[in-house]
Amino acid sequence: MPNKMPNRQPKPKSKSNTVAPKYKQRRRIVVGAGVAAILAVGAIGVGKFWLGNSGKLDTSNGVSLLPQDTLLSVSISTDLERWQQFSEFGIPTSRGVFEQQLAKFQTDFLTPYGYDYRRDIQPWVGKQITLGYLDNPAANTNKSQNGIIPNRQTIAILPIADRSAAQKSVEQHQTPIDANLIESNYKGVAIREFKRKAGTMAVSIVDNFVAIATDRASLQRVIDTQQGGKSLLAVPGYTKALSAIEISRPFAQVYVNIPVATAVAAANSPETLAADKLAQAQIQQGIAANATLETEGIAWKGISWLKPNTKQKLVVENQGRDFAANLPTDTLVMVSGGNLQRLWQDYVRSTDTNNPLAPVKPADVVKNLDSITGLDLESEILNWSKGAFGVAIVPKPAKIDTEIGAGLVLMQQASDRSVAEKAFAKLDNTMGQKQAFKIAKAKINGQDVINWTSPLNGIAATHGWLDGNLAFITLGAPVAGSIVPQPQQRLSENALFQQSTRWRNLSIGESSLSPHNGQFFIDIDRTINAGNLPLPYLSPEVKAGFQAMRSLGVTSAILDESSNRFDLFVALKKVPGTAKLPAPPKVIKPSPKPSQSPSAAPKPASPSN
Repeated sequence: MPNKMPNRQPKPKSKSNTVAPKYKQRRRIVVGAGVAAILAVGAIGVGKFWLGNSGKLDTSNGVSLLPQDTLLSVSISTDLERWQQFSEFGIPTSRGVFEQQLAKFQTDFLTPYGYDYRRDIQPWVGKQITLGYLDNPAANTNKSQNGIIPNRQTIAILPIADRSAAQKSVEQHQTPIDANLIESNYKGVAIREFKRKAGTMAVSIVDNFVAIATDRASLQRVIDTQQGGKSLLAVPGYTKALSAIEISRPFAQVYVNIPVATAVAAANSPETLAADKLAQAQIQQGIAANATLETEGIAWKGISWLKPNTKQKLVVENQGRDFAANLPTDTLVMVSGGNLQRLWQDYVRSTDTNNPLAPVKPADVVKNLDSITGLDLESEILNWSKGAFGVAIVPKPAKIDTEIGAGLVLMQQASDRSVAEKAFAKLDNTMGQKQAFKIAKAKINGQDVINWTSPLNGIAATHGWLDGNLAFITLGAPVAGSIVPQPQQRLSENALFQQSTRWRNLSIGESSLSPHNGQFFIDIDRTINAGNLPLPYLSPEVKAGFQAMRSLGVTSAILDESSNRFDLFVALKKVPGTAKLPAPPKVIKPSPKPSQSPSAAPKPASPSN
């Protein structure tokens, strides 16, 4: 994506962290899936409000005004036709929550300052809007003990399609009666700042855009960027990464600045993160994704990339296996990857010790595994686990009478079967003697397996081999019969799975992620929505969001030594009716007169009412 804003002197000092850890790491599928899903919810939730003119999304415009250290940017198309298409998705419950969030955005962000989108913005706004979220250093000094990150500073960049209408909207806007208007000038650009007890809105016309910010300092940073400061387009690898995920008619685009986001998370963590540990967590430069609307949902084409000039490199090793061919068609969840040994080594190096940002401490995993199974993770499991691996949740067969509704299936392509068989033999011995399981040889559909039976008639397990060197073990409900020697109907033939993980029929084009490095699939309707997963508390808003979804699928692949690509698809439900925009706010009486900032020079003309 070309930078349309030339870099002019003077240039601000870069605050980027140049410290690079000394290890190799590859992107993992779960990270890509989690981030992309979060971005999908955030981008759509904010973007639905900004309806307006039709046209192609050109994100090079808005991001060129956002400072280089912007934490998160979201660019949204204002094409009314595509928003109407999006409005067809969802169910009554999710739409009700969605409409409440739209109304809240209007009343919290615009109404207090006398603005209404359809009246004051829609008549002149261009093809897309861009939202930027900046770190708030002042807020970091007041972090909460629970680790919740304080509010960030928000910037909205709106392109001008009708300049006279935009100038009238900005310069003649009436001041709310409970606000003070402070007019100032910064580097030749007029700023109108509305200050209330509950907050601030600052507005300026900057080049061919209207910039709105939640404080004057953030708006001044936009002006600095427009007048020669470094923008997001100067982020190392940004333009190359965005070109790799370019699509013809994007509905939205999101970008996360990983070093900044990690620093913010560390600053607001209850625990202190040492500088070297922070550097380890900041090896990624960014994650970006473009979205497009499809007939059955939303497709995301994404990428993540490393900081430049780092000693660590990604290992280009796309050896993911089609585990969906080994699983039954009613599989609820599937996660797969290309090399379990390397995945674990990368995780250990990236988290190290005493890292509060690590979700699970490696030492705890090693200790607990040894305590339960008697196996050493490094020398007795990972030494033969250099091939592809898969994890799945499979529902129990209807004919089996058990209170456990599903079984966990673990599959590992053994790089050395003889070593793996020794590990399984030791595991059988430990589980029989130490855990009091009954260990017995058996046959399932004519194939040899080993069964574990719990003395409490609860958890059961079965392990054996598929396809020669593919080891498997099932835990929980007895589901081994669904995969041995092969499923009668395969997950790979499931229409929902194909829709969620195969991209040849989507408008973003046929997927280039073949071979891939891993996949993720979840049937949301039969897991989260049906209450079949032991999840923590979900708010009503989050539940409503899931209720609008059918499934989510991700495919990931390593592009080169510095970047990882992922494709994500969210299948959405579709019912008659469309979501509603919030009603226009009540007319707010103007303030008697504005106040003048003592630092303003030259003095701008008073707005006419």
